[in-house]
Amino acid sequence: MIMLKELFSRWVGGEAILLLLLFFIFSSCSSDDDSSTRTTTHTYKVAVLMHKSEQARWERTAQWAQQNIAEAQRGMTDKVQLELTFKDQDDEDIAEYMQQIAEDSSVVAVIGPTTSARAEQMAVALGKRKTYNKPMITPSATYVQYQRKFANVPYVWNLAESDITELEVVISEIASLHTSDEVTVELLAQDDKANGNIQNDYVEWFSFIAEEYGLKVSAVHLYENTADIRNSVREVCGPEVEKSRRILFFSPSIEDDALAFDRELGLYQKELEAQKMFCFKPFKIYCSDGFVSNLIASSVEHMEYEGVDLYASPESGFIQAYRQRFSDIIVNGEAQFYDALCLIAYAAKLQLANSEGLSPSTFNFQLSTLNDALLAVVDGRDGQGGSWLPDDMALNFQLLAQGQTPDIDGVSSDWNFDKKTHSSVVSSTYRRWRIFDQKYVTTEYVSTEGSRRSSSAKTMWDWTASHFQTFSAEEGSGLTYPTLDDRWALLIAASKGWANYRFQSDVFAMYQILKQHGYRDDHIVLICEDDVARHASNPYQGVLRISDTGSNVYDAAAIDYRLNTLTPNDIGDILQGRASERLPKVLSPDADDNVFIFWSSHGSPGSMDFGHEYSMSYDLMRDILTNTPHRKLLFAIEACYSGGLGVACEGVPGALFITAANPYETSHADVWSDDVGVYLSNGFTRGFQEAIDESPAITLRDLYYSLARHTTGSHVKVYNDINYGSVYNNTMAEFLH
Repeated sequence: MIMLKELFSRWVGGEAILLLLLFFIFSSCSSDDDSSTRTTTHTYKVAVLMHKSEQARWERTAQWAQQNIAEAQRGMTDKVQLELTFKDQDDEDIAEYMQQIAEDSSVVAVIGPTTSARAEQMAVALGKRKTYNKPMITPSATYVQYQRKFANVPYVWNLAESDITELEVVISEIASLHTSDEVTVELLAQDDKANGNIQNDYVEWFSFIAEEYGLKVSAVHLYENTADIRNSVREVCGPEVEKSRRILFFSPSIEDDALAFDRELGLYQKELEAQKMFCFKPFKIYCSDGFVSNLIASSVEHMEYEGVDLYASPESGFIQAYRQRFSDIIVNGEAQFYDALCLIAYAAKLQLANSEGLSPSTFNFQLSTLNDALLAVVDGRDGQGGSWLPDDMALNFQLLAQGQTPDIDGVSSDWNFDKKTHSSVVSSTYRRWRIFDQKYVTTEYVSTEGSRRSSSAKTMWDWTASHFQTFSAEEGSGLTYPTLDDRWALLIAASKGWANYRFQSDVFAMYQILKQHGYRDDHIVLICEDDVARHASNPYQGVLRISDTGSNVYDAAAIDYRLNTLTPNDIGDILQGRASERLPKVLSPDADDNVFIFWSSHGSPGSMDFGHEYSMSYDLMRDILTNTPHRKLLFAIEACYSGGLGVACEGVPGALFITAANPYETSHADVWSDDVGVYLSNGFTRGFQEAIDESPAITLRDLYYSLARHTTGSHVKVYNDINYGSVYNNTMAEFLH
C-alpha cells in the first residue's frame, strides 16, 4: 500500500488516494453480485451429533448443503448461514457436552444424535431448560419407544418413521411372494439384556406384524454375544430338509455381529460337508439396516443377503446427484441429514422475515422462536415450493423472505409430519437391496406414502390386531363341574424396579377390582417387591395410578410377600395351601373352588420374570398348576411371549389361559405419563380391567374379543379351552362375587 500511495501521489494527489481506499472498504461489505447493495449475513450455530464413523461422510454432505444454501441466497440482502460443530455421540464426555449445548443460547438447534438412546439423552437435556425453543432434528433415530415418549414434545423432530415401518416393508414383501403354507419366518436379533434392557423394536414387533400378514412364525432367536450368534446359526441351518423353507430376518446390532454370523455359516457348512452331509440354509435371509456397511458388503460370502434400509426419495434426483458428486452411494440417514440442514436454514429465513413484521398468512401468532418457524415451514401450504437444487431453493428462500410458507419437499420425504404429534414424518422411502460383487445393489424403492397408517405415526404405535382367534361354540361344552363353593385369587407383579412401575400398578388395580367384587383379604395373596410407590423418582409418594387422572390404587396393607423373600417354588406352596413359618399366608382351594391368577411381568421365551434373581419356567408353572386343587382355574398373563405358557399348559384339566401375546411376540406398555416419567399401565391389563368394570358377567369369548381389539402390538390368545369349557357359555362371574 505504501508503494501504491507514492505512485498515485505523483499522478492525482492524496485526495484521490483517500477516495480510492474508501471505495475498497465499502466494496468488501457488499454482496457478490450487486456492489450497490449492502448485505447482512446471519450466522446460526448448530450442534451435530453422530457416530465418529459417520462424520467424514456427514461433513462432505454438510459442505454440499451449505454451498447450495449460499448459492440459493445470492442477491438477497439478509442471508442465513449455518455454523456447524461436529461431535462424536459416544465420547466419554457426551453427557456434559449435551448439557452444555442445551444451555448455550448461541446454539440454536441440534441435529442428531443418530441412535435413539443418545437422542433420548439429548432430548432430556434440552427439556431441562423448560423453554422448549431449541429444535432437535434426528435423521435416523427410529426406535419406537423413543419417538413415542417424545411425541408431544414440541422441540423433537424425527425425519424418519419408526422401525415398525421398516419391518412392515420387509414382511409385506415376504407375504407378497410366499404364502404361509410355503414358508415359515424366524427372527434373529439382539436380546434386550445385552443392551441395557433397551427394547429392540425388531423383537418387539416382528412376530406381531408377521401374524398380521398371515405368516407363521416358527422361532425367535435372541443373542447377547457372538457365541449366541454361532449357536443360532446351527439352529437356523442344518442337515434337515424341512429347514430349507425357512425365511430368516436378521437384525445385527453392530458390524461384528453380521460378520460372526457369516463366518459361522461358512464353518458349519464345511463341518457338515466333511461328514458327507448337506447344509440346508434358510431359503432367504432378509436383513435390517444394521447390515448395511462397506465392511460387511466386502466381507460376507456364504449367503445371498438382502434387506431394506432408509433412503432418499428417487424422484428428487438426489441419489443420482450424490453418486455423481462423490462417486459413492448414500448410507442410512444421510439424505435425512441433508434435509435437516435445509429445514433449519428455511426456518431461520422465515423467522427473520417475521422479525421484520411479515407473519405467515396461515398463522396468527408471532414466530418468537426458531422452533415456531420450523413448525410453520413443515406445515406450510401457501402454494408449491421448489426442490433441493439451488435454483429451486432460491424460490423457497424468496417466498419465506416475504413471510409466505410454501409446500416444500425434501430429498428424503415430502416433509409431511404427523398432524397429531408432529413427532415424525408420515412417509419415508426405503431401498430394497441385495449384496452382489461386494456391493449393495438396489432392487427397488418403496415409499410408505399412501399406507393405511400413514396419516399418523401414533396409529402405527397403536396398531391393533386384525387377525382374531376363532372358537367353536361346541368345543368343551360337554364338560361338567361340581357346584361352585368358593373363590381364591393370586396376584403377582413379578418384575421390580422403577422402570417397571406399570406391573405393580396393574396388580394393585386388579386387587381393587377384586375387593369391589366381594373378595376378602384372606382369599387373596398379593406379591410384589413394593419398591415403586415410595421410590425416590416418584413425584407422588405413596401413590400408584394406572392413568394420570386415575385414583390411587396402592395399598401397602394388601401386600403379603415381597419378591425378594420368595423363590418360584414357593408359588406352588402358596397355591396348594402349604403354610409354614416362612409362608404364613396361603390359599386353600379344593376341588369345588375357582382360582384366579393374574401375573404381570417381563417374559422371555420359555419363562417369566420372578424378580431379578429368578425366573419362573413354563415347565415348573405347569407342574404347579397341575397339582393345584381347583374346580376351574383362570390364568391371565401380562408378559412377553406369554402364549408359550398357554401352549405348555395345554391339557391341564379345568384351566384356561388368556395371554397378552402369542409364543413369539412381546406385549406392550400402554399408558405413558410425561408427568411421572414412566409407563403407568400395560395395554392388555388395562383392557382386562375395563372389560370387567363394564360387564362383570362378560363371557370369556366376549372378554377375548374386547382384549384383542384394544391390545396394541400383540395378539391376545386363549389356550386350553377344549379342556375348560365353551368360552361362549363360561363367564367372568364365576371368578367375581
